[in-house]
Amino acid sequence: MLDPARSDPSLLQPVDIVVTELLAKATLLTSNEVMVVGANCRDLIQSALGHAFALRATADIDLGLAIASWAAYDELAEALPPAGNTGIRFWIANTSADLLPFGPVERPPGTVTPPARREAINVWGFTEVFAASLELPLPHAGTIRIPTVAGYAALKLAAWLDRSAYGEYKDATDIATALYWYLRSPDVATQLYETDPGQNLLIEEGLDDSAAAARALGEDIARTVGPVRLSEILERWASSPKSLLHHYMSVTNASDWPRSSDRRRELVEAMERGLTPSTP
Repeated sequence: MLDPARSDPSLLQPVDIVVTELLAKATLLTSNEVMVVGANCRDLIQSALGHAFALRATADIDLGLAIASWAAYDELAEALPPAGNTGIRFWIANTSADLLPFGPVERPPGTVTPPARREAINVWGFTEVFAASLELPLPHAGTIRIPTVAGYAALKLAAWLDRSAYGEYKDATDIATALYWYLRSPDVATQLYETDPGQNLLIEEGLDDSAAAARALGEDIARTVGPVRLSEILERWASSPKSLLHHYMSVTNASDWPRSSDRRRELVEAMERGLTPSTP
């Protein structure tokens, strides 16, 4: 099971510094309404799962804010210096950080329009992923939230669907990384070999334990986002450029990630079977 408290303290430090200053500027936001997302989330999960090899480097910090009203966000936007003109990126503790509001302020669900931006932002699945998230204790800022592996993968699938439509394919590496975590997870292996549902999954996947693990990830994504969000992602998934997903899927510095595009396609198809609701 993922235990975020096992993350390398050196990875927690930059998040802790930013969240500490963020909360110092806020009277309408608490630590348990903050969720780390993006590359920092990826690196913290990678570390907590015990993988020592480095992934793609990044300097920015992305935080989801589960706010009840725009007053909480307006307070921060007024107190923090903007970084660029996006309306959601600010300088916090000398670090560029994206603050992504979600929750009751979504109109419609999955979309927010911060007043300073006046342009919609896609926060599809944030509310559902937040509801299933785990506690992440920080040294000074308190306890914030971090997505589960399935929650992280759900957000990355949505990002892939958004950005691949415009010729940007970097999210494929993050989807591959989430798959890799399931393929190499002792907990997933225990589930597959020592539980009845897991053994059924293995049998249905022809005793291919990697495909069964990928399918288990798909099932966990489906449970995390729920039927409404799942139907939305499946509708878009059907017409997405899957061949490009297979092509660009890689896990930085992982020597045991499949080099064969055909094998990567098989893993994605297994994950897709997990996403697809079974018919009676």
